Amino acid sequence: MTDHYYSQRPSVASDERTIHIDVRGVSIDLVTDRGVFAKSGLDEATRRLIETVDLAGATEALDLGAGYGVVTAVLGRVYPGIQWTLIDINERAIDLAVRNTVGLLRKPVALVHDGIPDGMEAVFDHVLLNPPIRAGKLVMYRLYEQSKRALRKGGKLWVVIQKKHGAPSTLEELRRHFGFVETVYKKSGYFIFCAEKD
Repeated sequence: MTDHYYSQRPSVASDERTIHIDVRGVSIDLVTDRGVFAKSGLDEATRRLIETVDLAGATEALDLGAGYGVVTAVLGRVYPGIQWTLIDINERAIDLAVRNTVGLLRKPVALVHDGIPDGMEAVFDHVLLNPPIRAGKLVMYRLYEQSKRALRKGGKLWVVIQKKHGAPSTLEELRRHFGFVETVYKKSGYFIFCAEKD
């Protein structure tokens, strides 16, 4: 079976490297590895998400599909009052994320199935997601639905997605589940949607 960044246990041999990230006023080095998403550096979609989100006043945030932890590593420094939870199906990615976000985590969670664990309390003010396009729409749409359950009333799901990867259908799906959905960013084929739980 071919490995993907959403494989639970990548079989490709480990080959860790250090990359430098400079975004939103934060300049840090992070450890990445083979078998994880965007191992060579910060991908453009995640960069735009990091630069766009407004988490002012939040106390709890969920980095869903966290990869090696770049979103939390950066935004945990921009918003030091937030407690972060990381979720990713890829065990290698979670191990890297824990190392890359030392001192910023409330509770890292490694998954054995796609999505948010059943029974996770609705405690989050924000969920941030760069959805796993290659996993397919069924997985992506399940993550949107699960995100709503994990949010407090008034909490927000932030999704970054390119038009060519299904931004219009994602917008429609978000509208099915959330009371209010706003397009907060639209440029060069990239969209960022902010869906608020009513």
